[in-house]
Amino acid sequence: MPPAAKLSFEYRGMVWRVAWRNLWRSPRRTWLTAGSIAFACLLVSVGMAMQDGSYEAMIETATGFYIGQAQISHQSFVEDERLEHTITDATALVRDLDRIPNLIVAPRAQGFALVSVGDRSFGGLAVGVDFDKEQQVVTFFNNLTSGTLPRGVDEVVIGETMARNLGAGVGSELVLLGAAKQGGVAALVLTISGLFSSGQSELDRTLLFTHLEAVQNGFSLGDEIHTIAIRVADLTLLEKQISQLQTILPDNVVVQSWRELMPEVTQGIELDRVSAKLMYGAMLILVSFSVINTFLMVVFERTREFGMLLAIGMRPGLIIRQVLAEALFVWGVGVAVSLLLVVSLVGYFSSAGISIGGMEEIASQFYMPDRIYPAITLQSLVVAPGVLLAGTQIAAFVASWRIRNLQPVAALRVD
Repeated sequence: MPPAAKLSFEYRGMVWRVAWRNLWRSPRRTWLTAGSIAFACLLVSVGMAMQDGSYEAMIETATGFYIGQAQISHQSFVEDERLEHTITDATALVRDLDRIPNLIVAPRAQGFALVSVGDRSFGGLAVGVDFDKEQQVVTFFNNLTSGTLPRGVDEVVIGETMARNLGAGVGSELVLLGAAKQGGVAALVLTISGLFSSGQSELDRTLLFTHLEAVQNGFSLGDEIHTIAIRVADLTLLEKQISQLQTILPDNVVVQSWRELMPEVTQGIELDRVSAKLMYGAMLILVSFSVINTFLMVVFERTREFGMLLAIGMRPGLIIRQVLAEALFVWGVGVAVSLLLVVSLVGYFSSAGISIGGMEEIASQFYMPDRIYPAITLQSLVVAPGVLLAGTQIAAFVASWRIRNLQPVAALRVD
């Protein structure tokens, strides 16, 4: 190695060693600065982990309640949910879908009908399902409050609100009258086997569930259905799975993901992300300004030292590099402390969960569970440290820029 290059290399190594030693000339200031960085990183990282965990729980709760993670339906049914817009050859299609790994499907058929018990009548939506498959796709039938799920094709479960309006209970007989697909009259006589309470009055007032064959026979649908609810083993692979499904489905049949089926959930998540980004950004900017203030004080307090270094021939750029190295070390100490705390806190609460005390009813309206489990992601670990790395380096550079115009003689006279 040439002597000049060797000297330059040793010079650079000296800068890092001196920067680390200078950091602890004022340990209180170093720890205060590193502490502010650690605190900001901790808040942002834990906040993002909380958000990621809550979004995951929100999506899982919303899709697992009744809609499903995705739905297959006739293209015309998406635009207008009419009885005649059906998927034909349903048995063969469901059989083909059942062969796809990591995919669970639940076929559904539905028809509007007048539901009567004695002299009381109310409008309702009769949904025919395969109860075994449904319980693998959604959690809706976990809300059964009395009775049992239908065992025979002549049994039905209805919402508590509908039962109260009809003056009916478990064991009561319902008469359903509607319009069949071919223009005739759809008539079903069903016995209530159970009641459910979903927590959503609109569903409890209008929905009733019976076996798929009962609706198909009653509404003259034959081997036709209206929708197929879907659940995949890994929600992150849903879009990929949908793309694969599109290649095997008939041209007039489409797949909609939960984002299209439940746009309010997507909009709520995006709105929360934007507001959180604004809050996190403001916090990180404030911390960056505090670092600027710290290094301005460093430069002013060490003016004589920098003047002496200039006087013995040290270049201003090398001194600025030393200050930047000090800022990097402060950032490293703060980030190391924050990451240790983040991993410890999030690791604990990801298994224990955080209870939403006293807000269960409000949480259920927004498809939230009663406990939130934070989720550590690469993004939650690197965003705040990455932003503060840039912030501290810019802060140190701005604060040390005056060194370029520092006159050695004037600097040495500073008290």
